[in-house]
Amino acid sequence: MSQESEIKIQNFTRFYALVLLKSKKSVTGYYILKKLKSDLKKNASPTYIYDFLKSLKKRGFIEETKSLNPKKSAGYQLTSEGKVFTEKIFLRFNNLIEGAIRSNLKVCAGCGITTYDKVHTEKIGDKEFNFCCKYCAKEFKNSD
Repeated sequence: MSQESEIKIQNFTRFYALVLLKSKKSVTGYYILKKLKSDLKKNASPTYIYDFLKSLKKRGFIEETKSLNPKKSAGYQLTSEGKVFTEKIFLRFNNLIEGAIRSNLKVCAGCGITTYDKVHTEKIGDKEFNFCCKYCAKEFKNSD
């Protein structure tokens, strides 16, 4: 069994913990818990986060960093193997997100621009067309 298959990233809490590990030189479990609360409004169990960090460390994906302040706890940073692991996980999530976004993209019938939000829709004859704005729709109707 490969190391990658032993750690499952099945929820957004673990995914976000990896994002935080990748985004900073060193993070603590406490920092991850605080960021989950402030950024995602999610209360995660400290045991859940620290067990996840322990499993990442056991597999060599993270390592402890030394704290210059003896009163502060040591943080964790990604190892080179951890960077490869997180890139693979991010690629998987990216493909899922891209698929979800792609289904909401619309192409303007007037100028051909692809839009995600605020699509202007008009029925012309018996067909419905998507436009990026009312001006493209007007131009499209006048071109016939």
